[in-house]
Amino acid sequence: MQKYFLLSFIFCFLIADAFAQNPDTVTKVSLDSVVIHAYGSKILMATPAAVNKINLKQLQYYSDGNIIQAVNATPGVRMEERSPGSYRLNIRGSSVRSPYGVRNVKIYYDGIPFTAPGGNSMLNMLGFYNVGAIEIIKGAGSSLYGAGTGGVVLFDAPPVAEKMQLNGGFSAGSYGALNYHLQLQLPKHNFSYEEASVDGYRQHTKMKRQLASYQTQLSTFAKGSLKLHFIYSDLKYQTPGALTLAEYQANPKQARPAVGANQSAVAANASIHQQAALLGITHQYSFSPKLNNTTSLYGFYNETANPAIQNYELKKEPHWGGRTNFVYGLKNLAINFGAELQSGDFSSKTYRNVQGNKGNQVTDDELDLLQWMAFAQVNWQMQRWLFTAGASINQFSLDFLRSSEIPNIQASKNFKGQLQPRFAALYKIDNQIATYINVTKGFSPPASSEVFADNNSYNLALQAETGWNVEPGVRWDLLENRLLIDASYFHTLLSNSIVTRRDAAGANYYLNAGKTKQQGIEASLSYQLIAKEKPLSVLLQGAYAWHHFKYKDFVQLNDDFSGNQLPGVAPRSYTLIADINHKSGFFAFTSLNHSAKIALNDANTQYADDFQLLTMKLGYQKRVQNIPFQLFVGADNLLNQTYSLGNDINGFGGRYYNVAPGRSFYLGLKLGWVKR
Repeated sequence: MQKYFLLSFIFCFLIADAFAQNPDTVTKVSLDSVVIHAYGSKILMATPAAVNKINLKQLQYYSDGNIIQAVNATPGVRMEERSPGSYRLNIRGSSVRSPYGVRNVKIYYDGIPFTAPGGNSMLNMLGFYNVGAIEIIKGAGSSLYGAGTGGVVLFDAPPVAEKMQLNGGFSAGSYGALNYHLQLQLPKHNFSYEEASVDGYRQHTKMKRQLASYQTQLSTFAKGSLKLHFIYSDLKYQTPGALTLAEYQANPKQARPAVGANQSAVAANASIHQQAALLGITHQYSFSPKLNNTTSLYGFYNETANPAIQNYELKKEPHWGGRTNFVYGLKNLAINFGAELQSGDFSSKTYRNVQGNKGNQVTDDELDLLQWMAFAQVNWQMQRWLFTAGASINQFSLDFLRSSEIPNIQASKNFKGQLQPRFAALYKIDNQIATYINVTKGFSPPASSEVFADNNSYNLALQAETGWNVEPGVRWDLLENRLLIDASYFHTLLSNSIVTRRDAAGANYYLNAGKTKQQGIEASLSYQLIAKEKPLSVLLQGAYAWHHFKYKDFVQLNDDFSGNQLPGVAPRSYTLIADINHKSGFFAFTSLNHSAKIALNDANTQYADDFQLLTMKLGYQKRVQNIPFQLFVGADNLLNQTYSLGNDINGFGGRYYNVAPGRSFYLGLKLGWVKR
């Protein structure tokens, strides 16, 4: 570890020394207009960490169905959709332990903790119009965000308008896709409703989501403000199940067929019906010009009905919590400190699935969860240097009761007082270039759904992932602010890495995999080929990731996987983007995304083929007096690639493949009215 730290620091120092010019201060960097909230920063060029900001315009490059393609333009990040409505999010390989849903990634929505105390994040309850911008922190966010080795995602809510507005729109596309939204914005208040539905490319992949939300921002005291968010989501989607290679090659659109005693996905009515509600309030107050506080409180409730191949599960997962963050700032010093607390009372009942209906009861479980952390971070600026030191202390405990067994089964698990430090240094050479090194320790306890698995088993011996990440990086602004390069190298060593196994029915269970070694290079660039001031503006963007992820030490019974490639992670990927706009209102966008072959199991005996995704969007937007409108048409997967976006890693009997849609088209209209 010391060797990699020393080499990384020397790398940063040599780059800095080679390009050093006149001394300046970090805070005078003003060329970067991207506003960053991660780690208490304000601008990207003064952030000593691998962070990417996806703004509203980038989210709108693609169709309005979801945010997947915009997120996947970030190097090292992969968002997957195994079937419509079923999301997975992978930051630097974190989906190795996430067969479905979002785990090992800490998520906040406008400063409100969004990840449940059990470690899962219901990302699919958010609609496209609930998102104003996204910040992605790659690697452990230990100093301010607590437990996790994958990364952190900060969602911004859409801005609340100062004037009365009405907005609406719809889009329709291939495979029965239909989306529409309505929005009423009053001064300080925002009401919205959106609905999305699709028949799906595969058999048994219908999806429908209805979502209503409200947000407001009000002044409280002379130096305070209050924001309130309410989101309600009703989501139903069918889950077709993974296919073997032979089934995938014969007919990739089919749902999982019946095999032996296991019924088919259609006969089992394999599906998810998820109802969820989030209520959160955030209060900001300035005690003085030097000291301010942001405090968030939230309540979250969801119910899920999940008929699967063997079981029919009913879950209720209410939880609540809060976060408070104080910031004390002097001329060259900023101190963040605070705490976060979450508690949940979960219940789950499992029945046998008999032709899509509840049969005999199998389990009746209750799970009480408590998670808290305290954090502190210091940023110290000294001429061209910015030094960061911080840490969080984290505790997670759970109590389990299975009353369906006689005698009842009671168990508990406690991960006590885990300290996670973070150290970073940034050297600003001049107004155009800055180098940094970021060293973090990650700690990620198993999620509740990993301790208590889908196949009704539980594994209280499952250990938390721990490890160090060392990451040097450089940001360079060239050609009079027209070209921005952002590149970093990371080296991560994890112990007790959690990996997924699947049984014959497709249910998941989890175990620790010894040690893994994860290293890679991630780079992105943005080049304004033709300036925005011209009648025609052209912006070119690119992203590249090289990942070398290996099991360093992993022996399971008679199988030795040491030295094998981690499954589920593409060793190479890149994205190329062109954004073209004309002052008349016409616009065009195109992107090409490439992913290399991906190992599908720990033994590396089977791989998913590489693929290239070509997308395009054309449109016209204008404002006639106080009525803005936009017309657009687009196409996804223009090359009609057959590929799997969301493989089932280590699938039993070789069931790995979930085919993504083929070539598809869409069109839409957005219309608004703004009060003068």
